Amino acid sequence: MNYDKVADKRQKNLHTHFSSTQYLGNQDRVLRLIDWITFWRRNPSRFVQRYFGIVLHLYQHIILFLMDIYPSICIVAARSAAKSFIIAVYACKEAILRPGARIVVASATKKQARLIVSEKIKKEILPRSPLLEQEILTIKDSQNEIEVVFHNGSSIIVVAANENSRGYRATVMIYEEFRMIVKNIIDTVLSPFLFARQVPYMELDEYEELLEEPKEIYISSAWYKNHWMWTTMKTFMKDMLQKDSSILIAMDYSIALKHKIKTRSFLIKERQKLDSMAWAIEYENQMIAENAHAYFTYDMLNKNRVLKRPFYPRKNEDVLSRIKPKETIPKQKGEIRIVSCDIAPEGGSGNDNSIFSLIRALPESKEYKATDSSGEQIRIKQGYRRQVLYIETQTEFETTKQAIRIKQLFSDFDADYCVLDTRNAGVSVFDALAKVLYDEERNVEYPPWTCMNDEKLRNRIIIAGQDPVVFSVKAQLETNSKIAVCMRNTLESSMIELMVNNQEGTEELQRLVKGYENLDVEEQVFYERPFLETVALINEMIALDYTVMNQTGAIKIEERPGARKDRYTSVSYGNYFIELLENDLHSDNEDYEFVTFYN
Repeated sequence: MNYDKVADKRQKNLHTHFSSTQYLGNQDRVLRLIDWITFWRRNPSRFVQRYFGIVLHLYQHIILFLMDIYPSICIVAARSAAKSFIIAVYACKEAILRPGARIVVASATKKQARLIVSEKIKKEILPRSPLLEQEILTIKDSQNEIEVVFHNGSSIIVVAANENSRGYRATVMIYEEFRMIVKNIIDTVLSPFLFARQVPYMELDEYEELLEEPKEIYISSAWYKNHWMWTTMKTFMKDMLQKDSSILIAMDYSIALKHKIKTRSFLIKERQKLDSMAWAIEYENQMIAENAHAYFTYDMLNKNRVLKRPFYPRKNEDVLSRIKPKETIPKQKGEIRIVSCDIAPEGGSGNDNSIFSLIRALPESKEYKATDSSGEQIRIKQGYRRQVLYIETQTEFETTKQAIRIKQLFSDFDADYCVLDTRNAGVSVFDALAKVLYDEERNVEYPPWTCMNDEKLRNRIIIAGQDPVVFSVKAQLETNSKIAVCMRNTLESSMIELMVNNQEGTEELQRLVKGYENLDVEEQVFYERPFLETVALINEMIALDYTVMNQTGAIKIEERPGARKDRYTSVSYGNYFIELLENDLHSDNEDYEFVTFYN
């Protein structure tokens, strides 16, 4: 190349600032180095392949190229699309090619953002790239400080997306799983980190046009359209089409399948353990629209997702072997535990399963003021905080087997009451529960139960020693309306707690369950079930339609064609029963005590 034509005066004389015995004291070497730096910056994916020794797929070449062109990037990709890997590669490339770069990775939890360093850079990239390892001065990977420091002054820093993460500076800001970050935190805390990379030569007038724009990178899986991320995505799309200042990239599971990141058999197993809406979000990368006529909104449900500690029923083989439960949740004073059951019609169908929910009712004496329908101020006492710890989908429709499973859960959970849907096939299940049952799988005999609130049902089968623990629900329109209103009020008053999302749940499992990552799929599904079923519950509830009956004003809740509401029914029945317990508590006097409820 004729450097006299392409190099300016400063570049031609740069070698004079070094001793002739040094590498950069040679003009030809300096100009070749400038040439290579320019080439690598314009061809980032080639740099990654050549320097890092990493073979990239075509879509990764394209993404790395686009990320270098645009100052604002939004990537919404399905699970297993290797989006975190791309971000880790990009961060390392940026740190090397732009000395003094400050790359900050923020996530809702520092543990999630930390994966970029601990899993992607340290475990996946560095073992394949000795040249990258030479570029790194040190890696700090402790609970309090996570940073990759490069010899050239660049760094990759991990922070938690909260109010305490102020004071950092970033030439590149990466929002990892940004749908989980509070929008106000991005706007007021994280985005102000950004500044243009400070390079001395750019301060010269002749290089002013080379000033680099700081970059913001949003990366996440899909979510619901009522979330702020949907508005952000539309803004990116508009800017991409009209101003050419941003780029929006989306990928579904076909990327992972085509490039053998995940196998077909793995995806089939994933499809079997997720409900249809969760699959559409996680793998098809669909942004799901909330039902316009939804009685229960996503925000209403999501704010109550705070539980990280689920309950796990005992395995039959452990009971037979008399192995003590590894982890139990001790019962608190005054606590009541409920197994709430929605029974599917005999024979069942793809859209109708029996659902068993395990719910804690924790006594909480809390008083607040509210306004009733007439506009008057009233005092409301809240008696129990609900915790939905476990939901089980039961595909076994034989009534005796269902009854045995209910009693297994009742025993494992140390429950006090069983709330039972006694319409249709539920009556047959009650008849089985009313008898002495022998459990062959556990070699246990269960005592008979009877109904506490329905004399006709109680008289169907009379056996000495029956425990009155069954609360019968035969929901008609008026009762269903009360159940729906009760469920909504409980959600709005934050008196019910649901399991956190599956990502946070998996992080907890990795922390608590030794060797979780190496367990087979079936065992992982066992541990993840409470989180996955909560996702399915929420998806059911936000998809439900409601209408207000003209004459009575009652609320009618209905599922869409092909959808289901059995999880909602199971949990809402249990929640309604707990409200009746509260009413019974509050009926005597103001200075009430928590007592056992009998109707």
